[in-house]
Amino acid sequence: MNVKPGKNIWSILQGNKSILLLLILLIFQVRVYGQRIEIHVVQEPLSQVLMELASEYGVQLSFDDHGLSAYIITAQRTFDDPEEAIAFLIQGLPLEYKQIGEVFTIYGKHPSSTIKKYRIAGRIVDSESGETLPYSHVLINQSGLISDFNGNFSFISSDSIFHLTLSYLGYYLKDTTLSPGIAYELGLTPSIIGLKEVVIEGSIIERSGQAGEEAGTIRLNHKIAYRLPGNGDNSVFNFLRLQPGILAAGESSSELIIWGSYSGHSKIMFDGFTVFGLKNFNDNMAFVNPYLAKDIKILKGGFSSDYDNRVGGIVDITGINGSTGKPSINLNINNMTANGMASIPIAKRSALTFAYRQTYYNLYDSEDLSIVSRNPRRGNSAQADVSIYPDYVFRDVNLKYAGTFKSGDSYFLSLYEGRDMFSYDFDQEQNNAQITQEAEEGNIQRGASAFLGKTWKKGWNSQFSFSASGLERDIYEDQLITRNSGNWIVSDQELNLYTSILDLSLKNKNQIPLSKRQSLEAGWNYTYESTQFGEGDQQDSLDISKENSHRIGLFIQDEIRLTPGFSIKPGIRADYSFFLEQAYIQPRIQASLDLSDHWRVNAASGIYRQFISETTVIDEQGNFRYFWSLCDNAAVPVLKAVHLVGGVNYHITGFSAGVEGFYKTTDGISRYRWIEGTLEVAQGNARAYGMDVLLKKYFRKHEAWASYTLSLTEEHYNNMPQEEYVYAPQDQRHEVKGALLLNFKPLFLSANYVYGSGITPLPRFLNIQEERYPYSRLDMAVFYRLSVKNYHFEAGISILNVLNHENIKYSNVIRIPDSPNSVVSIHAEAVPFTPTIYLNMAF
Repeated sequence: MNVKPGKNIWSILQGNKSILLLLILLIFQVRVYGQRIEIHVVQEPLSQVLMELASEYGVQLSFDDHGLSAYIITAQRTFDDPEEAIAFLIQGLPLEYKQIGEVFTIYGKHPSSTIKKYRIAGRIVDSESGETLPYSHVLINQSGLISDFNGNFSFISSDSIFHLTLSYLGYYLKDTTLSPGIAYELGLTPSIIGLKEVVIEGSIIERSGQAGEEAGTIRLNHKIAYRLPGNGDNSVFNFLRLQPGILAAGESSSELIIWGSYSGHSKIMFDGFTVFGLKNFNDNMAFVNPYLAKDIKILKGGFSSDYDNRVGGIVDITGINGSTGKPSINLNINNMTANGMASIPIAKRSALTFAYRQTYYNLYDSEDLSIVSRNPRRGNSAQADVSIYPDYVFRDVNLKYAGTFKSGDSYFLSLYEGRDMFSYDFDQEQNNAQITQEAEEGNIQRGASAFLGKTWKKGWNSQFSFSASGLERDIYEDQLITRNSGNWIVSDQELNLYTSILDLSLKNKNQIPLSKRQSLEAGWNYTYESTQFGEGDQQDSLDISKENSHRIGLFIQDEIRLTPGFSIKPGIRADYSFFLEQAYIQPRIQASLDLSDHWRVNAASGIYRQFISETTVIDEQGNFRYFWSLCDNAAVPVLKAVHLVGGVNYHITGFSAGVEGFYKTTDGISRYRWIEGTLEVAQGNARAYGMDVLLKKYFRKHEAWASYTLSLTEEHYNNMPQEEYVYAPQDQRHEVKGALLLNFKPLFLSANYVYGSGITPLPRFLNIQEERYPYSRLDMAVFYRLSVKNYHFEAGISILNVLNHENIKYSNVIRIPDSPNSVVSIHAEAVPFTPTIYLNMAF
C-alpha cells in the first residue's frame, strides 16, 4: 500500500510516554463498508499498518501510536470490511477493539480477573472568554449526559478511551477523543462573541434554543435575544414571553404565568437565588440585567427532584463569571434607560464584574390622560374606563466575583439589589361623581449567593451553595369619591400596606458516576423562610405580623441509560417542615426515548410541594392584592401539585417540530375576600391542561419560529357549589406567537408577533361579566453593527406594538367605586406604539 501522511495526528496526554493518536481521515467522504480491503505488509509496525489503512480506505481509528508500534505485523490478505481487517490484525495480541459511532478504538486488554474502571471529568468553557457553559450536552462513547450549571461533567466506563461530542447553544459542536483524567477544560467556540461574529464554514452550530431534549424543558441562547425588538434592557423578558407555554397576553412581566400557574407558583432564579420580582409595571425593564445572563433554562413542568418549593414552573438563569483575559466594558443607552457593565480580571484566574442600570426619563407621560368608553357590564350601570400614565422609576445593581483554583475547582459570590417606585394621581369627574385617587407603590428586591464546586479524585462532583433573597413592598393609597348630586361621600379611605419575604437556603448537590450507563445525583438543603405583613390607615400605626419557618430537604435521583437511545431518571424528594412538624414525600420520574435519529419522545410525572404562597386578597370592587405568607395548613394549606407531561419531537438539519401536552392539578390554593366588611377565607384546587406546538426553521444565517398554545385553567373553591369549576383569572384559551430574525450582516432585521384570545378579566363570583379582550402586538426592529479594531458598536431602532393595538395590562388594573352600583376601572396601559432608539457599545 502507498502510505500518505495523515494530517490529523495530534497528541493530548502531556507527561505520558505513550501518545494517543486520533486519526479521522475521511479522504473520500464515503462509508467504506462494501469495499474490499487489501493488506500486503511484511514486518511493519502495527501502528504504521493502521495508519495506512486509515489513509487508503478512509477508516476512522483511535489508538495508542507508541504502544502499537511494538507489534510487528506480516499479512497478505483481502478483507470484506474494516472490522474484519482490524480483528485479524490484532488477533493473538493483548489488544481489543470497540466501535464507537464511526470510530474504531483499539486499546490494551485487561486481565480477565479484574475489570478496571476509567474516569473522565472536566469543565466546558467558552474558548474565547473562559466563561463556564452550564447544562452543556455531552455525548461520551454514545452515552449522553448534561453538565451541571457550572459546566462540570463526570463519566465512568470500562473503556480506556473516551470519544466526546460537546454542544452548547450558540456554539459550534466539538468532537474529540481523550484518555482518562479528571481535570480537563474543554473550550467551545462561540458563533457570536459580544457584538462580534465569527464564521467557521462547514461546522455545525447550536442555534437559538433547544426544545424536546427533556419533557417540559426549553433551553435558550440569550445572545439571540439581542436581535429581537426592544431596547436591550428587556431582552430577557422579551425572549421568555415568545416561548410556548409562557403567557404573553396581559404582559404580566413581574410574575411569569407558565402553563396556567398562579402568581407565585413559578420561580425565577438567578445565580441560585430567588428573584421574587420587582413590580415592573411596564416591559421596558426586565427582572435580570441582560448583560449578566449567560444561560436560560425554562422548566415548564415535570422537572426533576433537585428543584424544590414550587408547584408551577421554574426559570433558572445562570449569570456570567466575567472576563479573566482582559478588562471589558459594555454600555447600552436608549431613550428611556441606561445600562452599563464592566468586568476586570484579577490574578488571571478570577474576575470582578459590576453592572448598573436605571431609568433617566419617565417611562410614562404623566400629563397624558385618555378616557376610553368600553362596553358596559351586563346588569350594571354604564361606565367609562380610564387609562392613566403614571410615574415610574427603576434602578438595580449587580456585583459578582468569580474564579477557579489551580485544581480547577470553581467559586463565585453574586450580589444584587433592585428598587422601583410606581405612583399616580387621578382627579376626574366620572358618572356624576368626583373621583380623587392617589397611589404609590415601592419595591426593593435583594439577592445574594455563594458557590463552591469541587471535583474529587474519583470523578465525583460536589456543589455547595448559599443563597439569600428578600422582597419588601410598601403600598399607599388615598381615595375620596363624592357624588355631585347631594354632595355625599361614596368612599373615603386611606390605606398603608407593607409585606415582605426573606428566603435563606444552604444546599449541597453531588453527582456520582456509577458506570457508563448510570449516574447518581443526591443532595440536601436547609431553608429558612420569614414573612411579614402589616395593614393600617396610617404608616405609624401598622400592626406587622411575622412568621418564620425552618425546613430540611433530601433528594436522590438515578439516571439510567438503558440503551444509547433510552434513558430513565427516577427520583424522590423528601422535605420536613419544623414549622408544621410534618414530612412531605415527592416521587418524580422522567424518561426519554429516541425512536430514530430524528424522532424523540419524552415523558415526565411527579408530585410537587410549595411551603410559601403568594396569597390573593380581593376587595369588594374586585381589586387583587398579593402578599407572601407561610403555608400553615390552616388558612393557607401547603400547596400540592401533580404534573403529567409528554411530547414528541422531530429534528432534522435546519428544522425542528414538537408537540407537548400537559395536565397539572394543584391543591391548596387560598383566597381572601372582603364581603360587606367581613374577610372571608376560601380554599380550593385548580386544574390546567393543554398543549404546546413549536415549529422552528433555520435557513442560511436566518431563523424563524412559530408556536401555538391551547390551554384551559379552571378553579374550584369550597364556598362554591360542589364540583363546580370556573375559569381561573389567568385562563386563556389560545395564544399564537412567531419570530423572524434576518441576518444580512452587518444589517439585521427582526420581527415578532403575539396574539392571545384574552385572559379572564374578573372572577365570576363578583357578578361582573366582562368580555375577554383579545391581545395583539407586533414588534419590529432593524439594527446595524460596526467594529473598529477592538471597539464594537450596534445601533438600532425598535418599534413596539407597530399596529398600536389597544391591549390591557391586567396586573395593573385598579377598580374604584363611583356609585353603590358601579365602579371605574383604572389601568396603566399595556405597551402602546413605542419607538425606541438604542446604542450598544463594547470594548
